Amino acid sequence: MFGFSFSTSDLIEALTRKKEFVYVEDSGLRRILRFHDLVFLGLGSMLGMGVYIMAGELATKVGPAMILSFLFAGVACTLAALCYAEFAGRTPGTGSAYAYCYITVGEFVAFILGWNLCLEFVIGTACLARGMSAYIDSMFSGSIASWERKHFGMDIQFISTYPDFLSFIIMVVFSAIVSIGVKESTMINNTFVVINMVTIIMLVIIGIVHVNFSNWTLDGTESPHAGKGGFMPFGFSSVMEGAATCFYAYTGFDTVATTGGEAKNPQKTIPFALIVSISLAVLVYGSISATFTLMWPYFDQNLKKGSPYPYVLENLGLTNMKWAVTIGALAAVTGCTLSSVFGMARIVYSIAEDGLLFRPMSVINRFTKTPVNATIATGLLTGFLSVIFSTEQLIDMTSLGTLMAYTMVAICVLLLRYEDKGMETVYLLKMKQEYNSSLRKIFNTPITYNEPNELTSMTVKCATYTVVLVSALLGSIFAFGIDKLMASEPVILLCTIALAIMMVIALAVIARQPKSKAELKFKVKPVPYLPALSMFINIYLMLKLNVMTWIRFGVWLILGLLVYFIYGMQHSKERKNHEGIPQREAKKS
Repeated sequence: MFGFSFSTSDLIEALTRKKEFVYVEDSGLRRILRFHDLVFLGLGSMLGMGVYIMAGELATKVGPAMILSFLFAGVACTLAALCYAEFAGRTPGTGSAYAYCYITVGEFVAFILGWNLCLEFVIGTACLARGMSAYIDSMFSGSIASWERKHFGMDIQFISTYPDFLSFIIMVVFSAIVSIGVKESTMINNTFVVINMVTIIMLVIIGIVHVNFSNWTLDGTESPHAGKGGFMPFGFSSVMEGAATCFYAYTGFDTVATTGGEAKNPQKTIPFALIVSISLAVLVYGSISATFTLMWPYFDQNLKKGSPYPYVLENLGLTNMKWAVTIGALAAVTGCTLSSVFGMARIVYSIAEDGLLFRPMSVINRFTKTPVNATIATGLLTGFLSVIFSTEQLIDMTSLGTLMAYTMVAICVLLLRYEDKGMETVYLLKMKQEYNSSLRKIFNTPITYNEPNELTSMTVKCATYTVVLVSALLGSIFAFGIDKLMASEPVILLCTIALAIMMVIALAVIARQPKSKAELKFKVKPVPYLPALSMFINIYLMLKLNVMTWIRFGVWLILGLLVYFIYGMQHSKERKNHEGIPQREAKKS
């Protein structure tokens, strides 16, 4: 079952083997989700931890300028959401970016992306469970955490100081709820989203009533933790590091993209639900971050208890409102956790259904029409991680996996936009000679080809990979050498200018190639510039995450490679299709 025999040719085939998308109305899942259900699913995923827990953490690290962190991350996520929307309209299947990449790039890269998405959902959901535990504990004055710390304290570096058993219980309960059925879990989610939105509106109103503009102009002497004071007390670098971290707040929107097998008219509803939900989330986070730092000093947010809003409201003398907000926060995190568990199970189900993860995970329960095995297994894994890792550690890991997924989706959009099914392949040698005879042909000037063919598609691929490489190099300069760049250090300045010129040339080459004329419900515009900008921002924010986050991610990636080479490569459904293995034999695997 776990044969580890593969050759170089097997690896090359896995790198290039693509899945052909075929839309099936009856996917085995229950297709009942409407447009407003999808919007609520997206909002439920995004408006939880970011509002009620991360706002306090970011305030102490970034100051009032955290509004810029949220807005910058929001813009980056909006660009990614636009790319997701095009793919959702093109290939509305279960599996989100994993499925998109499998269809566009190939199996191996798709598995790595899918594995990263598992990281995003599993770790993100664990963070939600931990946050929900903290809010429940705040209602008991922290006695639960105190008891766990006293009896089970862990003095081990890189993990939490105490095991959070309550978060494990929470995950078991939510996994059971999502397993019951998509209709039931969606109704519960919609209810909690409404309660959450009412609470958020109330918090914004309270913030406006208690605005104190002096909180944005403090001189830094009020506390040793106040930095230099002012609107940006810890510098611009902290703003960008905050943006990389608070990407977590927006990560839930891709839950909507996992519903291709359960949404009604998915090619139309999913793209527009993505855009509406991310737009509303950006508006909410901009309002919350502004009012939160205006009504109370940024350096005093009671992070140890993980519940900044109740603490701030109590200090403002609004004790009654504190309890209302705590209940609203619990409703928000409940909806967020439900949405996250929902998306997490669908990603694992999709990968397993393709044979790249263990087959039992792809089983759909005949009564509930949900992937029960995938839901329970991922729920237990998530519960375990929530027990041993702290909220901050979990958030950074989630952000890294998410940013990588967004980058891959942007790349896939560029590649697919410039190729068609059945592209011209005749007289390939002659076309190559003509194409390479002049630099003008690379820029398709004068217009040589009006429709995509293998040569123009290959040109786009080479130029796209150049954009990715240049984005990584430029991102490194902006992430680690911005001070030298601002000081106009000659070497850094020349490298930046040279890389910028390379970027412009690569984008110009892509822009001159013939585009696909396929009719889509939604198309990203302008191409190639918007996907390229999305790639650059995502790569830059990845580089702003700390070293320990990359190390933890590296361990997760190594584990994924072992799973693929030991199991996934041998049991791939596409491999069996390509080699002509009978389907019943494939199922026995």
